[in-house]
Amino acid sequence: MPSNNHLRRFACWVDLRIRECYIHVLSLGVVRGLIAWFRIRVLKQQFEIFIDVSGLQSPIALRAGSSDLEVYKKIFINREYDLPFELQPKTILDLGANTGLASLFFHIQFPAAQIVAVEPDPANYALLQRQLAGLPGVTLIQAAVWKNDGEINLVDPGIGAWGMQVNERAEDHGNQGAVPAISMPSLLKHFVTGQIDLLKVDIEGAEKEVFESSEAWIHKVGAIVIELHDCYKVGCSRVFYNSINSLPNEKWVGENIFVWK
Repeated sequence: MPSNNHLRRFACWVDLRIRECYIHVLSLGVVRGLIAWFRIRVLKQQFEIFIDVSGLQSPIALRAGSSDLEVYKKIFINREYDLPFELQPKTILDLGANTGLASLFFHIQFPAAQIVAVEPDPANYALLQRQLAGLPGVTLIQAAVWKNDGEINLVDPGIGAWGMQVNERAEDHGNQGAVPAISMPSLLKHFVTGQIDLLKVDIEGAEKEVFESSEAWIHKVGAIVIELHDCYKVGCSRVFYNSINSLPNEKWVGENIFVWK
């Protein structure tokens, strides 16, 4: 007889597969979603999924079997980046741009806005370039935002391209090598106005160091949407909230926190 532990593990595995299949069906439709899920889980194929999105001339590309489809669902189906307040941003900074889906969402919503998208991981950045290159008003930067300019180590903690982290120390496990590091004051120079109307932050714990040194620039930001990662680095939330006295309004949407003036 199988033990209770084995039964629980099997139940968890089944639940995960069902959830995974549901995301594919929800995002791609029943037939296309089931076929994609079968190719990934049963045939173990590597391929790209293309989804047409209203407002974009080219389809969005997603890497099958990666976290890309989950990110797509959060942004384009659950619409977790819909602003819960009135704002027509002219300048948007996307930190932790991944493959560019958030920047694409903002570009559709605010086509006249200047967008700067920052992503350190080479594989993510290559797809980011494909998705965003040539869009008017969009600037791409391959770097990790940090408390200062220079270099920083890119580390895979074991969850792949979705959760790449940066560390000043060269880790024994998961180290992907050094990447350029760029500070917020340097990023502000990319905006003609020197202001950021909307700052999106999803940088896997590096928000602690970025907001620890925010005195020189936080007053130049009108609104922030951020995912905090205290599970990776203790103190992220405390540092963030201590730095945003100029942004008194707050609302949670999914895993994200919106704060604004």
